[in-house]
Amino acid sequence: MSLINPIPNGPFYSAPSYNVSTPQGNFVLGSGLSVTQDGTLLVASALGGTVSQINVGAGLTGGTITTVGSIALVPATNASLGGIKVGANLLIAPDGTLSALPPNTGTITGVIAGNGLQGGGTTGTVTLSLQSATTSQLGGVSVVSGGGISIAGGAISLTSATQTQRGGVLLATSAEVITGTEPSKVVTPATLATKTATTLRSGLVQLSDSVAVNDSTKAATQTAARTAFLAGTSAQATANAALPKAGGVMTGVITFAPAQTFPGVAFPVATANSLGVISAGPGLEVNSSGVLSTKNNGTVTGITAGAGLGCPASGNTISTSGTLSLLPPTTDGTKLGGVKAGANVSIAFDGTISVPGNNFIASNNPYPFNGYIWPAALAAPSMPFPGVNGQVLTVIDNVAGTIGWTSTGTLDSVVAGGGITVASTPTTATVSLATVPSITPGNYGGTALIPFFNVNAYGQVTSVGTANPYVPFEIPTVTAPFVLVLDFAGNNTNWEWVLNGNTTIQNPLNAQSGQTGHLLISQAPIGLGPFSIVWGSSWKFDNDSPYAGNSLSGAVDLIEFVVVSANYIVVTKVVQNLG
Repeated sequence: MSLINPIPNGPFYSAPSYNVSTPQGNFVLGSGLSVTQDGTLLVASALGGTVSQINVGAGLTGGTITTVGSIALVPATNASLGGIKVGANLLIAPDGTLSALPPNTGTITGVIAGNGLQGGGTTGTVTLSLQSATTSQLGGVSVVSGGGISIAGGAISLTSATQTQRGGVLLATSAEVITGTEPSKVVTPATLATKTATTLRSGLVQLSDSVAVNDSTKAATQTAARTAFLAGTSAQATANAALPKAGGVMTGVITFAPAQTFPGVAFPVATANSLGVISAGPGLEVNSSGVLSTKNNGTVTGITAGAGLGCPASGNTISTSGTLSLLPPTTDGTKLGGVKAGANVSIAFDGTISVPGNNFIASNNPYPFNGYIWPAALAAPSMPFPGVNGQVLTVIDNVAGTIGWTSTGTLDSVVAGGGITVASTPTTATVSLATVPSITPGNYGGTALIPFFNVNAYGQVTSVGTANPYVPFEIPTVTAPFVLVLDFAGNNTNWEWVLNGNTTIQNPLNAQSGQTGHLLISQAPIGLGPFSIVWGSSWKFDNDSPYAGNSLSGAVDLIEFVVVSANYIVVTKVVQNLG
């Protein structure tokens, strides 16, 4: 059934009528009124249409008007239209163009030349010109080519100086003089004094004749260099007389300081047949007195694997290097070895391996008492196993170690879940669906249906009232500029709206899973529309192609939807051009 096209003989159907009746009686429609096929009374304009809204345009304020209101002009600006009043010396053309009055020619009775000017007069056409400028008088100046003066846009400035042209230059700062990277600035004596030389940069230095003081800020003179040369020559002569660099014979006792080193001097390496320098290798160490000894108080010459250990790669004995490993225990149980605990085996903190007493023992054990396995006095079922009554081979008594076949299965308990009933005996159970509960208005019951439905004994859902007590369609709250805010609280999911501008339909408030509804959207009449629609992120459309609005003015479209979750609403159908 559709609210737009009712189905004849339906439970909500009534025949179309153009009669308007009230409890006090019928009345006749006058001028400016009309009735639609479904009995809706409308206000019509003189042209047969209905004005539902007036929006203000450029330069106007006061809208939007849907019933009663006023519209006024806003003040005009340089960028927008608006209302103005004409002041002095202004004109308005018939088409609304605003312009100023033409200037008045006026009458000049005399022109007097001022400072730096010459000419003027009191009659006829007069001329003013600039006087030549001097050092004491304003006037006109001329620019000499190559003189270093530039005039651009009426502004006089110094041109940059070059090697061939005069002009203005900038003074370099102390920092720029020190870095020496500025090619177009002038160095002054004050800034030059800051460029002192260091070991990291070039610059001004002070000369010095001294060779007795370390000073990295001064430069040696030829006198200082000569003094150093003579001292070096004398020292070389003394050294050569004692022990020449080319070699010589040393006599007497030669001693060295305890910490004396000889960088770059190579000594012979000791061998089995000659003396020389040695270094401590593995297992050796040298104390502070230079005494060589073994480390760790001895030397291990061989390691033999003990019980449960082995080193097969080196013949079970390590004399130099090798690897010790745990061996598996022997099958006769007389030798130790490494094991890992498997199923039904535990290893105590002292390494004892045992089988827990509550585990099933699979074979006879001649040592513990409870290791014997005895068959119980229960006959085995006939082939095939298990028997028709569900007999299985199991442990009858794990203390005495008896196993046997169970006689029959044993049903401990069967618990009924939701909508299920159970009837059981010690060996069998019957499970069946529970009787469908009856739902009455005001009582939700186990099916959680809304209170206007019930369920009969056959599980059929039947209506006992109006499925949705709310009005078929409601007008949503709208905020400027044209944003629809829908609230689904109380299952309020049917809405209608006439588009009067490009509109955004936001994610609805209080949406609940399972809700369904409709949006009846109409385009504005001819001359105002059509307008487009943008949807919030919760609305989902087939092929990710949202409904963007109807391109026909006055068109009516119906959008059907179902709520999957609060932020996931699936549009199931779009019916266009209903009227």
